[in-house]
Amino acid sequence: MAAFSSNAQTRYQIWANRGAPTRPVAVPRVLVVDDHTESADALSAYLQASGLSVRTVYHGSDALKAAKEWEPDCIVLDVAMPGLSGIGVAAMLRQHDMTARIPLLAYTAYDTADQLRELKLAGFDAVCLKPADPSQLERLIGQMIGLDDAAGTDPATTATITAALKPDTGC
Repeated sequence: MAAFSSNAQTRYQIWANRGAPTRPVAVPRVLVVDDHTESADALSAYLQASGLSVRTVYHGSDALKAAKEWEPDCIVLDVAMPGLSGIGVAAMLRQHDMTARIPLLAYTAYDTADQLRELKLAGFDAVCLKPADPSQLERLIGQMIGLDDAAGTDPATTATITAALKPDTGC
C-alpha cells in the first residue's frame, strides 16, 4: 500500500530540518542529481529561472564530488540510479563532516512504507514523489534551507507517514 495519496498536495514529507546554511547565502545553491538527463535538466532550468544557483550531475559518484567541491545548500537526489544509488550517496554524504549537514531531498517514485523507512534511515531529510510540480519542489527546497517558513506539509500526509514510520523501526 502506498504511503502517499495521489493528491498532488500530499506528495511530499519533511523528516528533518537541518536549518539555514552555515555560510552567508546570497543565492541558495541547489545540486540536482538524476540519471535521467532530460528530467534533471528540466528541473535545473526551472530552479535557475526561479533565482537559485543550480548545478546538475547525472551519476551518484559525481554527486559526491560536486557536494564536496561546490558546497550546495540543498541536494535534490534521485534514488534509483545505476551504479551508486541515491541511497548510497546519502549514506556517504552523512559520513563526512563537510557534507553531513546538507539537506537531502529524495526525488523519487519510491512510495511504500518500507521504501520510505529506507530513505529516512539513509539520511534523507525529505521526500517528494515523482512526478511533482516544479513549484512544489521549489517551495520544499526553500522550506528545507530555511527560506520559506510558510510552506508546510499536509496534516493528512504527516499522519500517513507517521503511521508508516512506526517507533519500533527506529525511524
